[in-house]
Amino acid sequence: MRTSMTQSAPAGDLLPEVPGADRLRGRSRQDLAEAMTWLAWYAPGTFTAVLDYMDTVNGEPIPDHA
Repeated sequence: MRTSMTQSAPAGDLLPEVPGADRLRGRSRQDLAEAMTWLAWYAPGTFTAVLDYMDTVNGEPIPDHA
């Protein structure tokens, strides 16, 4: 049986460790949305993997709050 725990937000300061992260800083929301749209077309598997990763915290799915 699992105990109920409040889910914490993912760490927001992981970008300095990622090569090329400096290219993301300063981009507008529109620029980032267009880049994700292009990625969905160019590499749909990678796009799906990114969205799946964004829907988890510490490897656990984020529950729907609907």
